[in-house]
Amino acid sequence: MNQLGQNIFKKVPVSEKKFLFRELAHDKVQISVKGDDDSFFNLIAMQTERDEDLLCHHTSNSKMFDKNQSVVVNFMFKNERYFFRTDLVFSTGWAHLRIDGDLFQLQRRANARIDLPQKYDAVFNLMQHNSHKFFIDCKILDVSAGGLRIAMANDIPAFKEGDTVRGTMRLGIRRPIEFDLEVRFAQNKDGIQIAGMQFKNIDTRMESRLLSLMVDLQREIFIKYPSHK
Repeated sequence: MNQLGQNIFKKVPVSEKKFLFRELAHDKVQISVKGDDDSFFNLIAMQTERDEDLLCHHTSNSKMFDKNQSVVVNFMFKNERYFFRTDLVFSTGWAHLRIDGDLFQLQRRANARIDLPQKYDAVFNLMQHNSHKFFIDCKILDVSAGGLRIAMANDIPAFKEGDTVRGTMRLGIRRPIEFDLEVRFAQNKDGIQIAGMQFKNIDTRMESRLLSLMVDLQREIFIKYPSHK
């Protein structure tokens, strides 16, 4: 994933990765898990096995989950955030996460943008601009965990810095996510409006969801568009 031009995530060396997971288990760190159905829950790291599996205990919000599935996991360690995609398997009293794959560290510039290929199906549906209702599909040019940049052929509404916006973001085949946003940059060139918007009212759960989404998206683009920079 770090071969992409934006380089949001740095691959962690194997020796450091093993140390990190052992420390997670030693400190009983709580980790965040995003399931393949967009569910979110937490687990407690308890012990490692042969540096191949991380054994975890349930938390109050994970006890209803028992389906083996592919997940994206993230955790904080010494003020750094880490991500990995893996398989989750449940057994009596335990949740097993494979940890023999790649681990990535989020770069300090957490909101570095992912430029989207022209052919990638990424749409922002504008539902409200200030106090006015709309239903306009806009092309998403790039996206980050902090916001997005869109292009729109319409000249109404006319975006300007400070405007408030509401709409849904759809990336590929993922289900749309609704956001409140603020326009931070706007220009009109040759009849095309370009606007950079920042997500507003983002809580810890949504932040984790967005960061996990960036992991998924970066991986998807690298696989589908290997020549994209």
